[in-house]
Amino acid sequence: MKNILLKNGENIIVRCLQKDDAGLLANYLTALSVESKSRFGPHPFDRSTVEQICKRIDDDDIIRYVALHNDNIISYMLVKHGLIEWDAIRLGEEQQFFDYGCTATFAPSVLDAWQNSGLGTAMFQVILDDLRRKKYKQVLLWGGVQAGNKRAVHFYEKHGFKRIGSFWHDGKDNHDMVLDL
Repeated sequence: MKNILLKNGENIIVRCLQKDDAGLLANYLTALSVESKSRFGPHPFDRSTVEQICKRIDDDDIIRYVALHNDNIISYMLVKHGLIEWDAIRLGEEQQFFDYGCTATFAPSVLDAWQNSGLGTAMFQVILDDLRRKKYKQVLLWGGVQAGNKRAVHFYEKHGFKRIGSFWHDGKDNHDMVLDL
């Protein structure tokens, strides 16, 4: 668990998702705007999926970070060891290969009301510190980033991610991006 102070003076707690967080996570996912939901899709947003995630959290190869403010989740970020299968196949077809042992895949989301508050950057720094301690060498975006999501593309570029390719998915242009640690 880590306390972070945002530029607006708000104190936020960043920690890993816990077994008893199903209700909080379900509330968070429900509160995301339609646009945010369309840009963040590592798993379905229904209550039964959330309950299964929390129930099997100890057996998961995904670290699920949450940021809390007033006992509510305001950000949810996933880090998977290695690559998701779809990314590995797509990147392999482009002759781009990553060492599974030292690559992490990253999927962030921030509640709409907290976007542009500095929360994403502060939380990402906590996650990067964890990844460096665990000897990861690269961070790949989970399913890339939609090219039309200018705010997200800017965020990744600001933090040192480099574009390594593009692909079409659901009629949208997407960028694969990687950060070398």
